[in-house]
Amino acid sequence: MASPRAEEDGRAERARLQSVYRAYFSNPYYKKIWSGAAARFELEHKWEEIVRVLAEEGVDVTTARVLDLGAGGGSDCERFRRLGFNPDRIIAVDLLGEFAQGARTSYAWLSSVQADASRLPFRGGSFDLVYQSTMVSSVLDAAWRKQILEEVRRVLAPKGLFLSYDTRYRNPWNRNTRPLTASELHASFAGCLVKIRSITPIPQLLRLVEKLSDLACRAFEKLPPFRSHLLAVVRKA
Repeated sequence: MASPRAEEDGRAERARLQSVYRAYFSNPYYKKIWSGAAARFELEHKWEEIVRVLAEEGVDVTTARVLDLGAGGGSDCERFRRLGFNPDRIIAVDLLGEFAQGARTSYAWLSSVQADASRLPFRGGSFDLVYQSTMVSSVLDAAWRKQILEEVRRVLAPKGLFLSYDTRYRNPWNRNTRPLTASELHASFAGCLVKIRSITPIPQLLRLVEKLSDLACRAFEKLPPFRSHLLAVVRKA
């Protein structure tokens, strides 16, 4: 059982996250950069890598049970559906009730649940694939992050796959994020097979070259120091 102090810290962190994400989606600046050419390049190339990973890992899309943590409006769940995953086996989770409701409104087929990722309302071993994209890096409290990753491990089925896409560098323009490091992943999934690759050009640089050409964007992606995110693949032992 969590201590009273831990409970208090958890409530404060949940309140901070709710405030931050509501601010993101009401701020015209974020709407602009998240809908620009650089953002579209980042999204499409992220999913190219995800498709490659799913094939490499031999994921059976017709039977896999999928959990999307921090699913927001559910667009990544729709991506999984388009890849052939059974929509009846996809569940979205988000901390904000309005995001979970919005996902259900946008995708009538989607089971979308409001829940705290550190206290998932699912039995152990319930999912063959757990996915998160830039959700963990939004959590600043170290204890809460650790609990989230422990919950991921708990709900994964034996030989299940955790697929994580998250930042590898601190963002000096956004103090509401903290990178999810390779060492943190290895520590949380000790005994599991962990494979990590860097992808995605640094978004700020990408926005500078986005008007040049797709070729210029790809050139940045070939330079490891300029890759801003880590795509981690964890196979539960």
